[in-house]
Order: sequence, then structure tokens, then C-alpha cells
Amino acid sequence: MPMTASPKPASDMSSSPVSPVPREGPVGPNPVPGDDLEHSARRGAVFIPMAKLWFMLSAFLLQVALPRVLASPALYGLFVLVSSWFSTLNNVLVTGTIQTVAYFAARGPLAVEEAKRTALKMNLWLGGGATILFCVLAPAIAHFEHDTELIEPLRAGSLIVLLYSFYSVFVGAANGARQFHKQAGLDIVFATLRVGFLLAFAYVTHSVLWAVLGWAVAAVVILFVAVAVVGMPKRTPGKGAPIAVRTMLAFGAGLSLYLLSQNALLFLDGWWLKRLYSEALSHLSVVEQKRIVDGMVGVYGAAQTVARLPYQLVLAVTFVVFPLLSAPALKEDPERAQRYVRATLRYSLIGAVGMCLALSARPHATLSLLFPPEYAVGSRALHMLLWAYVCLSLFSIVGTIANSLGRVRDTVILGFVALVLTSVSVYFSIRSALLVGAQPLRATAFGMLLGLGASVVLGLMYLWNTLRVTIPAKSVLRVALCGGAVLWVAPHFPLAGKVGALAGSVVFFVAYFALLFASRELSISELLASRNPGQKTNSTRS
Repeated sequence: MPMTASPKPASDMSSSPVSPVPREGPVGPNPVPGDDLEHSARRGAVFIPMAKLWFMLSAFLLQVALPRVLASPALYGLFVLVSSWFSTLNNVLVTGTIQTVAYFAARGPLAVEEAKRTALKMNLWLGGGATILFCVLAPAIAHFEHDTELIEPLRAGSLIVLLYSFYSVFVGAANGARQFHKQAGLDIVFATLRVGFLLAFAYVTHSVLWAVLGWAVAAVVILFVAVAVVGMPKRTPGKGAPIAVRTMLAFGAGLSLYLLSQNALLFLDGWWLKRLYSEALSHLSVVEQKRIVDGMVGVYGAAQTVARLPYQLVLAVTFVVFPLLSAPALKEDPERAQRYVRATLRYSLIGAVGMCLALSARPHATLSLLFPPEYAVGSRALHMLLWAYVCLSLFSIVGTIANSLGRVRDTVILGFVALVLTSVSVYFSIRSALLVGAQPLRATAFGMLLGLGASVVLGLMYLWNTLRVTIPAKSVLRVALCGGAVLWVAPHFPLAGKVGALAGSVVFFVAYFALLFASRELSISELLASRNPGQKTNSTRS
């Protein structure tokens, strides 16, 4: 069906409980003018990627330093597993709250204050309930993974879930008000605090439990900083309509279901690897089994850390796309919205593939550069994982586009279809490898690539069927040819060692973009024109 001029009312969105913001005029007397969208896009395109770059660098510092601080692949594997479980719930609350608050706050200054007030009330129950539930479920998770040592660190992680749920309210308010500089500043400060406290606690104690508690301390500090920077909800004069908790919760509930599937996709391979490999080694002593399996999870976690870089880069795009496409001015201009969507998909593909090529052309050298030598065996999985996360990056963009246009029910269905496809694919891929006595790292990554590849195809088909927009076919072909050329010459790169790995990544990245310019997929005039997002360029090609 073609793109509509405005979001459908709840009665037209099938049985979904989602109730989008009413279509009447902006809340309050000071609406954010639609003509400011281009200026907001430029501001967001500067601040949000800058913060995301710092987040990526700090996360890399953490993941590169933590194996050395803990001094054991098994301890690092335990930390990877613990953080993956509570981060799934945590990321749902954070991203769901940010996008929900941004959605309701995007209509004007008075709406920002009402959105903060309502979201704090909502997360008092939602965040608190999630924290209690996670504490109760910690033994069940440990039982699933065949490891009772997980219980205490998981319960410590529930503190982070609670603190993040309140912190994200203030980040979402800044995002919805298009105060991208505040959002970026908070993200930068928090990323720095998290690395500092977590590494300090891990260094002193050599304990996964205390490392998680150091993370919680950083969350306490940033919550107070966010309150100081963004401010508690103000009682402003005017006729701003209050937002009911029920209304916000209805929107956030559908969005959170989608985000739950999205975040489970990030971690389900590690969960299945831990469980199935533990079962395969059940003939060993408990101590020996745990040492081998946790070490394998740690090695795979190192590969995941590198492979998620393209995904983290593209994720920054969603924080700019969501408030812009949620704005009434774009919802009432389908042709303009289609140009934004098409350009977003195309540039996301180009950027994600570029990072993937830089990191995957020589995967063994890349892991050897960043991690201790015993982690280099993860190169068997890294190459496939990188391409799997390129697929996940594009799938997340599809979901963000649909959510911002009020199609939350559709994204929930897409998300859970992707989750089932990928989970089944990973499960049978690992089982098949273990049955023939093969190492499960490569098989785990292959399952991810197969499931996520099918998911992104379904997501792009959905965009075409509903909005009549997708990635231009010529762009896909040119990116594939340019990327293939780089991969073909990569094995012949003359430099070796860590210096060669670093130099090779730079050379492959530059060569890829040089080929894109040579093939006319990119041009200087297009990049200059992109300073005005509303201007038509060759990025609007069908």
C-alpha cells in the first residue's frame, strides 16, 4: 500500500494497542517548525555520529583491555555471557524509552516537559518491574546455560537495568527536542565513565561480579549528570495537553516488543554456543567443561566485538532518522519522506560495507592487532560475523523507519520472524558442527549470517510493499562489485603483522570508496548537496 500522508489512527492499525500521537496541531504555542528539519538533520548528522564514534572507541578500549585485566579467556567469556543477558533487557528499555519519549516530545517545547513527566512515572513501574523480574529469572537463565555461577552477576546487572531506565528518559527528551548536542554530550560522558569504573573494579578484584558493579556505579553518576543537563520536568504556563501514562505505555509496549527481538538477535548466538557446547562436553568434569566452554565464548565474544562495529555506526543513523521522520512535516509529505528513506538506506549500506571490508579482509590480523594471541582463533568466525552484522544494520534501519511512521505492529511481526529464523539457523548450524566433531565458532557465525541475511531481505520487501521504496538496485550492484574487488586483492597485501593489519584496514577502506567514486556511485557534487538534506541528488535514484 502506498505511503499515507499521516499516521493512521489506532482504529485503522488492526488490533495493535499502539496509539500514535494525535494528528492535531503541535502541543503548545511554540511548535518546532517543519522548515527547521534540514537544520536539525545537519546538527544531528554532526553531533550524534561524533558521540557514537566516541562510544565505539571507548567500547573498543573496554573490550580490548578487559581480557588483559581479567587475564583469562574464561573470565572474559563469563563477563560476555552475563552482560549479554542483562543488556538484552537493558537495551530494550533504553532504546524503547528514548524513541518513545522522542516520539511524544517531537511536537514542541511543552510536549517535551510533558513527555519527561509521563515517562518518569512510566519507568517507575516499568523499569522497577523489569528489574525485579530479572532478579527472579536469574536462576532460570543460569539453568538454561548450565552454569550456576551466573546468578550473582546477573542479579547485579539488574541494578543497571533500573538506572538506565531513568537515564534514558532524559536522553529521549533531548532527542525529541532535537537538542542533539546534549544527547551527544551525555553519551560521551557516560561511555567514558563506564569504561573507567568497570576497568578499575575489574583490575582491583579480578572478578566478573565486581566489574558489573563498577558498571552500575557509572550508571548512578550519569543519572545525576543527565538530570542536571536536561532538567527535571517543568511546570510551564500554557495549554500543553498532558500525556497519559497509558497512552505512552501503549506506544512504548509495541516498540519494546520489536526492540526485544532486535536485541535478542545481537546475543542469541552466544547463548546457544554456551548451552550446546556445554552439552557436547558433558562427559568432562564440571571444572574442565566450564573452562573450555567459557574460553570459547570469550573468543567468540572478541569476534563479536569487532563484528558489531558496522552495526554501531549505522545505529547512530537511527537516532537522527527517528525524530525527523516522526515530525508532522515529513509525515504530511510522502515524496519528501521517501527521499529521506531511500537516501538513509543507501548511505547505510555504503558505510556498513566499507567498515566491514576494512575489518574482514584480513580477519586473523585484525583480531591479533586488538586482542591477546589466544583470541586469534576467533578469526574463523569474524569474517562471517561481520557480514551478518551488515545485514542486521540494514534490518535495524528498516525497523526504525517503520516505527517512526507509526507502523509499530508491523515491526513487531518482522522482528519476531527474524528472531525465529536466526535462532533456528544458529541452533542447527551449531548442532551440525558438533555432531561431526568440528569446532563450533565458524558454524555459529554461519548460522547468524544465514538467518540475518534472510531477515534483511524480508525487511526490504516489506518497505517496498508498504512504502514503495528500497535500496536502489544499481547501488546494490555497484557496492557489491567494489567490495568484491577489494576482497579479491586483500590477500595480496604485502605488509604483515600488527602494522600490516592496521595499514591494510586503512588501504582497503580508502580503496573501496575510491572505487565507489570511480563507478559514480558517489560524487563530490552529491556530498556537497547532502549539506541540504531536502535537495534532490542522485541518492534519490530508484
